[in-house]
Amino acid sequence: MLTTSRDNAAGITTCESWLDGICEKDNCFKFDLQVTVNRVSFAQVEGQLAMKANTRSERLRADVLSVLRDSVQDRIFPGAVAALISSTDEIYIPFGCETYDPIARPISDESIFDVASLTKIVATTTAIIQLVERKQLALHDRACNVVPQLRQAPKDQITILQLLAHTAGFPGGEPLSGRYKSRDEILEAICSINLLYLPGTSRTYDDLGYILLGIIVESITGLTLDKYCENKIFEPLGMSETMFVPPKSLLGRVVPTEIDADRGGLLRGIVHDERAYLMGGVAGHAGIFTTARDLGKFARSMMDHDRGALARTLSTASVTLMWSRQWQDSEGEYGLGWDRLRPSYMNGIDDSDAVGHTGFTGVSLVISPRRNLAMILLSNRVHPVRSDKSMIGQARCRFVEAVMRYC
Repeated sequence: MLTTSRDNAAGITTCESWLDGICEKDNCFKFDLQVTVNRVSFAQVEGQLAMKANTRSERLRADVLSVLRDSVQDRIFPGAVAALISSTDEIYIPFGCETYDPIARPISDESIFDVASLTKIVATTTAIIQLVERKQLALHDRACNVVPQLRQAPKDQITILQLLAHTAGFPGGEPLSGRYKSRDEILEAICSINLLYLPGTSRTYDDLGYILLGIIVESITGLTLDKYCENKIFEPLGMSETMFVPPKSLLGRVVPTEIDADRGGLLRGIVHDERAYLMGGVAGHAGIFTTARDLGKFARSMMDHDRGALARTLSTASVTLMWSRQWQDSEGEYGLGWDRLRPSYMNGIDDSDAVGHTGFTGVSLVISPRRNLAMILLSNRVHPVRSDKSMIGQARCRFVEAVMRYC
């Protein structure tokens, strides 16, 4: 059943998808129906309705839907897709619309989102570890061997591992002046900036190191980062709707982000991150656009890293290494690119090996290896303008907590 309602107080249209075909499996759930929602109907992907959902799994779906509905009503985001992925099963729960405009298009499982810093794990970390596997690079290599502008103390001590782990010493936030307007100028500015601490002695989440990692991938392979990722990551994993710089033919499905007067108004298909934008939309820290379904393929391949597509893309040893603890502080644990157990957006998980990452635009990916379960939340919380990050943090935690009550 599909219901569409108008919340006049909030000025939004909401679209709810009520999903059948959920049943329990291994003390969690099994999803036998995948649904695409539009304004007037829903279509069964497999063309067959499965058995009616049992009470437990129906409550799970209802609780997740409640998180999305509350978040839209609280104007945390105008719309989102929540996805639950296991090795063999998946469910997608879209809710809300692309913007707060009463006639805005509803969000669906086919909506394409700017996933911001998920680029760091989906593209850049995966690419770097592939090069390590192929012995074209080593984790303890000095970055200055590939980026000669770093040949100045103490930046000449920075290793590839430290760039991946955010322990290279670069400042976080937006440390670069707005006067840098090109890829070359940004690279020179990064290599000239003062480090906050000696490499390897502390940790600060940053974008600058990942911009360098993207450039390192390009320098070693001779391919642009987007082309490398398309050939070596997206295509092998069947992620046919994951890309940097969406083509015009797909803009109708791209969920807009911020209204930015400096860049012509509403950003639709234009990367939200300012540094990535100045680099032509292709950068190691941000720039990927993808769907919940494609991100689900990536998550499933990571969980099933010993077989299937990822086995030809990354080895089990490499996935284990990426997910292993490299740093720990009062906020949680960190691997290579990936966060480990982080209560700030993984609250409610009792899996000490849980991993994930977030993105500034309002997205997150959390994987519980113990349950063989991935939880994906894609939203555009920066629409119409970027807001208090604590609100999206609450929505992320509520989503994970809702799932954990039933799994």
